[in-house]
Formats: sequence, C-alpha cells, structure tokens
Amino acid sequence: MKKKNIPDQEPDFTDVFFKEVSEEVHNDNLKAFWKKYGVQIIAFTVICLTIAVSFETIKHWQEKRNQQWSDEFAYAQILQQQGKTEESLKVLKDLQNRGNAIYSDIARLEVVNILFGQDKPAEALTELEGYIKDAGNKKLKNAALMKLATYKLDTLSAEEMTALVSPLLENKAWSLEAKELIALCHLKEGATDKALALYEEIAKDNDVHDILRARAQNMISVLTTSGETK
Repeated sequence: MKKKNIPDQEPDFTDVFFKEVSEEVHNDNLKAFWKKYGVQIIAFTVICLTIAVSFETIKHWQEKRNQQWSDEFAYAQILQQQGKTEESLKVLKDLQNRGNAIYSDIARLEVVNILFGQDKPAEALTELEGYIKDAGNKKLKNAALMKLATYKLDTLSAEEMTALVSPLLENKAWSLEAKELIALCHLKEGATDKALALYEEIAKDNDVHDILRARAQNMISVLTTSGETK
C-alpha cells in the first residue's frame, strides 16, 4: 500500500501580509521624517564635519607656530654661544613681540640675562621690573621677582625687601628663599635677633630643601655662638 505524500505546510499569508504592511508603514514614516528633517540633518552633518576639520587645521597651525617660536629661541641661544650678542638680542626682541605669551615671557627674561651679562645692570633691572609689572605667567613672574630681589639685596632695607618680596611670602615655593633675603637685610642693618628668628623658621620648615636648610643652620650656629644676637 502506497503512503500518501504529506503536503508542505501552507505559508501563513496573514503574517506575510502584516509584515509587508509594517514595512510599507515604516518606509512611509522614514520618508516623511526625511522630508521634514532631511535638510536640517544634512546641515548639522556639514557643520560637524566643518568644525572637526577646522579644529584639526587650527591645531596643526598652532603646533607649527609653537615649533617656529621654539626654533627661534634656540637660534637666539646659539647666537649667544657664538658671541653674537646683538644679533641674539634682535631675535629675542622680535620673538618677544610676535610669540605667544609663554615664548614672549621667556624671550623677555633671556634679554634680561643678556643685559646683566653685558654689565648693564640698570637696563637689566628696568627691563626686569617692567616684566614683573606686565607678566601674565605667575610662575615666571615669581621667578623674576626673586631674581630682582636678589640683585637689589645690597641696596634695600629690610623693610623695603619685605615689601618687595611680599607676594613670594604667600607662595610656598618661594617663601623660604624670600625670608632668607629679608634675614640678610636684617643682618646688614645689625638686627641680628630678627635675622636669627627668620633663619630658625627656615631651618624648622619641613619642606625646606637641604641646601637652604644647611645655609640657615650655619647662620644660626654663627649668630648663637658669637653672641651677636640682640
């Protein structure tokens, strides 16, 4: 007896119909959405791409400019090493006027160093004082102020030195060196008790570096053993 062939299962046309309808509705919604917002989407995409390209272009240009300023500063230093001081000054002053804030500051401080090296202290101090007045970089400004105070050590009273370095006294990185300068001014005026008090503050500070601590301890030893405190 022959077996009857079992017919293949008929497709569920209801499911197929609803699937096609769903796809058509989805496509119609997508077309409606694109028709309504398509221009805005394209514009937004173009703007994002433009911003990204512009950012990379500006970044590349800035890196190129920084490299140029770095090369100019290095060239100025090479000229100094070759004894071409005036040519070096010309490059530095040009960089001072054209460079960004940090390279302008560094170039200006290097001009000060050259002037001191040329034994032109009056010009150097004038330039240094002008820089301290105008400087935007706080770290470089503090370093310049310390340099100025050191050069003026022989001419300032303890009161004048205290007023000059007062911004440094509030800065932990420079406060101990500033106190040492004030102490030296007190010694110059014969106020050894005030100098000793400052040296003791320096020596007892937990953050003082070894060289400064050693200088302070030596001065404490000298002042206490000689009986000069008063």
